Amino acid sequence: MNFEYDFNDWSAYEPLYELEIPDGSTAKYVSDLVESFDKYKSAAMLYASLKPKEDGTYPSFKFVDVINYYTGQDKYLINKNIQDLFTVNILDLNFPGSQKRTDIPTKKEN
Repeated sequence: MNFEYDFNDWSAYEPLYELEIPDGSTAKYVSDLVESFDKYKSAAMLYASLKPKEDGTYPSFKFVDVINYYTGQDKYLINKNIQDLFTVNILDLNFPGSQKRTDIPTKKEN
């Protein structure tokens, strides 16, 4: 990915141009659209909370590990310590369409 573009360049938003609300849209359509953005918001919060290593670089991880941890599919985790890579509690995030595990209490539940 190339993140070195001008943030004032409106072409950066072109993928969103197709997401206009068409005439006759239902509340379900709008809700589904918002839910899809929610996934990206949670992912952005997760990446922003990635802890740097001592040398200033960031550890690699597979996003599938985050979802496996979130849903309680621990047997599929590649990195069994995935939560330790982030300052945010993965279970405090919202990944619509994924059933959050209930065997580990979250900060919001305490």
